Amino acid sequence: MRIRLPIIAALLCVAPLSGGGGQPASQPSQPSAVPTPARPAEAENYAWKSVKIVDGGDMPSIVMHPGEAGLMYIRANIGGAYRWNSAAQLWMPITDWISGADWSLSGVESIAVDPTDASRVYLAAGMYLRWSPIDAAILISRNRGKTFERVNLPFMMGGNDTGQQTGERLVVNPFAPAQLYLATHLNGLWQSVDYGASWTQVARFPISSSTDDVGLSFVRFDPVHAGTIYVGAYTGGVYRSTDGGATWPRIPGQPGSLADGETARPMRSALGPDGTLYVSYANRAGLADISGGAVYKLSPDGTWTNITPVDPQGVSGYGFVGLAADPRQAATVMAATWNRWYPTDTIFRSTDGGTTWSSLAGTSSRDGRLSPFIDAVGDPFGNWISSIEIDPFDSNHALYTNGYTVWATNDLTNADAAKTVHWTIGANGIEETAVLALASPPTGAHLLSGMGDVCGYRHDDFNVSQKPFSNPWMQAVWSLDFAASNASFVARVGLLDYSGNAGGAYSLDQGTTWNRFGSNAAGTAGIPGNPYSDMIAVSADARTLLWAPNGAPPSYSRDWGNTWTASKGAVAGLFIASDRANSSKFYGFDGATGTVYSSTDGGATFAAAAALPPDAGSTITNEARPRSVPGREGDVWLALASGLYHSTDSAASFARVATVESASLVGFGSPAPNAGYPAVYLVGKVGEIYGIFRSDDGGTTWTRINDGNHQFGLLSAITGDPRIYGRVYLGTSGRGVLYGDSTRRNEHLPR
Repeated sequence: MRIRLPIIAALLCVAPLSGGGGQPASQPSQPSAVPTPARPAEAENYAWKSVKIVDGGDMPSIVMHPGEAGLMYIRANIGGAYRWNSAAQLWMPITDWISGADWSLSGVESIAVDPTDASRVYLAAGMYLRWSPIDAAILISRNRGKTFERVNLPFMMGGNDTGQQTGERLVVNPFAPAQLYLATHLNGLWQSVDYGASWTQVARFPISSSTDDVGLSFVRFDPVHAGTIYVGAYTGGVYRSTDGGATWPRIPGQPGSLADGETARPMRSALGPDGTLYVSYANRAGLADISGGAVYKLSPDGTWTNITPVDPQGVSGYGFVGLAADPRQAATVMAATWNRWYPTDTIFRSTDGGTTWSSLAGTSSRDGRLSPFIDAVGDPFGNWISSIEIDPFDSNHALYTNGYTVWATNDLTNADAAKTVHWTIGANGIEETAVLALASPPTGAHLLSGMGDVCGYRHDDFNVSQKPFSNPWMQAVWSLDFAASNASFVARVGLLDYSGNAGGAYSLDQGTTWNRFGSNAAGTAGIPGNPYSDMIAVSADARTLLWAPNGAPPSYSRDWGNTWTASKGAVAGLFIASDRANSSKFYGFDGATGTVYSSTDGGATFAAAAALPPDAGSTITNEARPRSVPGREGDVWLALASGLYHSTDSAASFARVATVESASLVGFGSPAPNAGYPAVYLVGKVGEIYGIFRSDDGGTTWTRINDGNHQFGLLSAITGDPRIYGRVYLGTSGRGVLYGDSTRRNEHLPR
């Protein structure tokens, strides 16, 4: 069972990471004063590409334009939005301009297209109802998502919150395209009459606020009958206006309860070409909580009919969410189950308005080769099917989304002749993983990764999705590390399941095969779904593993995880790292107190060393740890909200890098030609500009290597490539892994 919300909530919620223990026995050294303010950095053009996983996360909705064939958009709960490129046959990201400061906008709540103008598209953006540090916004594009204007709203949205699978919540009036409606979670119904430039609450709508976190689940215009608008309410049912919004009566005769007696709560709607409204229902909206549901239709004459499919295998205890009506074929409707755990979720299809149904799960063939992790996660037809869309220009072409990917077919009507429907991965171009760890070894594969929901990978080819790690496969790889002097040795720790069971493994062939640890370090049964429960560090010679749980002090192992011994002198919640030259040295940082700890006996004992400013509010990823420079004993960097700090004496003291005002991530790569020190890569602020930077002179000067169009939301990891000068890898919180190469240094890239 996947639970996306806890992982991403923990990843994005900027909460203190508490460290245990009291004050250090002796007064640690202080960072040196800042001599001068940072000066503006130079800029360098970089080409950015995705490391191919192919989706890997929840894409709650696809929206197809009714007036232009092949024009469609898709939204992610945490990874922005994409537009389909028919010529290239892939999805193109249209929200990479979102910065780390505005990361909440990467949670797209809804997409609306203008039926009268194919160039106009609107995004309702905002990730959480209560956790986000910024309000929601309407993003308006007049050029199919190439550029956007932002209009802030006075309330929050929940692109990755309760009710994210409902919709669509944002819609354009096809008869008066300057008018848009927005159905909100907590604040009733809103409208704009100036193409989204300003918004006011619809005072006449009977629900002005909600306390159930779902609120209004969808809004839909009838494209044939001007003035007819439908709104679904989690509490209250379906409302309809036939006078352009002047009055909003609740439609009479609709279901109030389900077969099990629980309240019927509308999730999604579809409108057939004959004016029939179809509505899917569930008993609640929590992704893993739905256990009942139904499908109803409202005929043009005002009659409600229960058309819930009869389960051919007698399975019960599930709901319905995804719903579609064929725009070209009246009475053809499809409805997707939700939490039908056995034998699998399915999509039911009817060509007679719901009188009879056939299940597609048992009569479909699926080709998942584009995403090898699909087999590993055990996804036979797809769970959490939020959206089904039938092409308005081709009844054979359809797509549906689930918790891991997008599936597409070009022979959908085969189902009506009892023939096989063939599905392939329809997510090419989408990268929606939340990255928890990155490493670039000096030999072998150029990149290793750890991710939420889809385990971790050895990336031998960035253009081909790889098979995930196994033995064990993990729901999330919290942390991974390799031995600096023996890069074939890799260790990882993570979440084995969503019950909170942790585990670890080591590899002798750089992640191709794995051996499970014989036991766990004390305190590793962390909070379910919490990516910070564990961190691993490997000594330079691979003889020592240091495992630091979030809720306990670290433990060390000299037998590759068979047994563990608690380290002495260390506190709980340390962010740890090994020295990349001296196998006896390890470092730890306590973000709650700002204390840096060091060990000189292979992690057996730790002592407080330097004191830095507390950084509990910004150390939000496992990569915000002390970073040791390869091949240089005692050379340690630490990225904090208060600045970038550098030690050359094994963490006994740190100097603040004068050119950096604040930092969140730091990593190292191959030195510039004729330079003796590795290139330093930074996510932070230099010269009052937040961005991604590279320094070729040990932090004295910096070059910005991204621009306003390439910010990728909240960044969670960074590392350079030790073999390719100028190459940098980025881990994101919803946009997967990206790598950048300087467009001015192609002579240094492998041919």
